[in-house]
Amino acid sequence: MALKSLCESRLAEDFEFSITHIDLATHRIKRFEADIIVLHTSASWRKLPGFISLCFKNRGTPLLLQEHHYCEGFVAHELPNKWRFFLMLKLSYTLMDRVLAVSVAQAKWLLDNRLVNADKLVVLKQARPVNTLLSLPEKALSFPIQLAAYGRLHKQKGFDLLLKAMEKLPSEKVELRLAGSGEMSPLLDSMAATLENVTLIGEIEDVPLFLSSCDAVVIPSRWEPFGLICQESIAAGKMIVTTSVDGLSEQLAELLATRGDEELSVLLTEQSVNGLVDALECLISQAEHKLAVEKVRCLSNLTYEDRCIAAKCWPTLVETWRELLFSEQHRAKRLQ
Repeated sequence: MALKSLCESRLAEDFEFSITHIDLATHRIKRFEADIIVLHTSASWRKLPGFISLCFKNRGTPLLLQEHHYCEGFVAHELPNKWRFFLMLKLSYTLMDRVLAVSVAQAKWLLDNRLVNADKLVVLKQARPVNTLLSLPEKALSFPIQLAAYGRLHKQKGFDLLLKAMEKLPSEKVELRLAGSGEMSPLLDSMAATLENVTLIGEIEDVPLFLSSCDAVVIPSRWEPFGLICQESIAAGKMIVTTSVDGLSEQLAELLATRGDEELSVLLTEQSVNGLVDALECLISQAEHKLAVEKVRCLSNLTYEDRCIAAKCWPTLVETWRELLFSEQHRAKRLQ
């Protein structure tokens, strides 16, 4: 979806795009009639021969790899023995003209582990059009608090931790709607079957409609190179409960720096069931205080200006892509 949005953006005024599936694992690689090739795939030992073939058959054409798969959190959770994985990444990145990191945190991790040379590394954050979320009105606060969580139902996203946390919370105080599909669907369906305050609703097409009915968004990721859901939640003006990992922390720190104070509608927690329980109990307490003492209508205190910060990320990203593509195009011509 994000890639399609880029191809249909103002970039189309200067560049002609073609989205092509390349099966790197088969090694049947051809030369493409392209000025620049941008790869949106994860590196692996299985794909490495395909990367090599792609590089040699397309000599003279800049190869750019956007790294939105791997990060410090991924290694911590998935790779107890990382040296072989790091070797594969170094070999893969060596074949590329540019490696595009999706966050400063990810770029730092790549450099700290000497996985890519600094002159090849470009920080190119993620975004998508979110203006439709800016028009969402404030939701009147009442109990039970309505939580939303959505995304791929994958171990990375930590939804199993969230459902275990929901077991420990009073159903009259908080309810959760979880949207998405993926390999963990059977497990999460089984877990949700015994929880009267949890509903799984499958994939959603209309994100603004889904978010309009919630008070807060929970993002319980174990790792997250960037995390577009955080950006969407800010644009929607929702309270956010999230783990302090990778690109999620970075996005929220930038918002806090722009805002210039500590009054931010975010609860950061550790990656554990108990951490999520503590954060959600704090959320319940805040809601009770807002209703009884402050007489506040909405759970979130994000202003419209705060929400616009998230919306501005998209045009900024488009312009950054424009500058990068022109730069790579000119560099390739100089080297011919």
